[in-house]
Amino acid sequence: MTNYRLNSDIIKYKEIDSTNNEAVRLLDKKKSFPYWILAEKQTAGKGRKNRYWDSLIGNFMGTYVIEINIERKFLPNLAFVTALAIYDIILKFISNNNRKMVQLKWPNDLILNKSKCGGVLIENISSKNENNHIIAIGIGVNLIKSPLKTTFPSCNIFEETNIKIDPEEFLFELDKNIIKKINFWNNGLNYKAILEQWIEKAFLLNKKISVTLPNGKKEKGIFSSIDKEGGLILTTKNKDKIFYAAEIFEGL
Repeated sequence: MTNYRLNSDIIKYKEIDSTNNEAVRLLDKKKSFPYWILAEKQTAGKGRKNRYWDSLIGNFMGTYVIEINIERKFLPNLAFVTALAIYDIILKFISNNNRKMVQLKWPNDLILNKSKCGGVLIENISSKNENNHIIAIGIGVNLIKSPLKTTFPSCNIFEETNIKIDPEEFLFELDKNIIKKINFWNNGLNYKAILEQWIEKAFLLNKKISVTLPNGKKEKGIFSSIDKEGGLILTTKNKDKIFYAAEIFEGL
């Protein structure tokens, strides 16, 4: 097996409930940042809104833990920063010839051939004050297996491209690129450029969509853009509406 040397520390588990949960448990023990928590299998992997994330052996599942000095309101930026980092790595493995296959689904999913192949979960697990935070960036990517029961169609990279990616090699490349993207973001100073890069890769942009809000209410319209804070802009017959927490689906 290739010996990949990482820029960050790494903690590995054969099996764990959730790498994000482990990040919380390590708060009093682990004081050097950044570091990765990886698992071959998660028994209680989670996505946004504490939804269960089916974590299958052979896929990539891990949490990148960083300490960051920034106002709390800028922390959601990291979902877009991380999604771009993963996007770049997937393209590196499957080649730029397949660029059109890979897209980013608002607000935090990776799309391959119109199906979900990965996602990002940003959690602020500790704050010393308003400007100092420890962030757990949960990342799941379906490298060789797809979950069966999902609200949105799922896929994996191997079945879609016939390219088998080793999780350790994926980590090696992602570790380099996530640091690169976070440095470019520069605590929000380059967030506008991050959003411009993200919108170029947006799934369902300028398409008719249905937006499901946290309270279950649905809105319909055209996904026309995202605003300067990363909110989805939905163009309806009467006016533009902006959403910061919702799920989007194709069609009306």
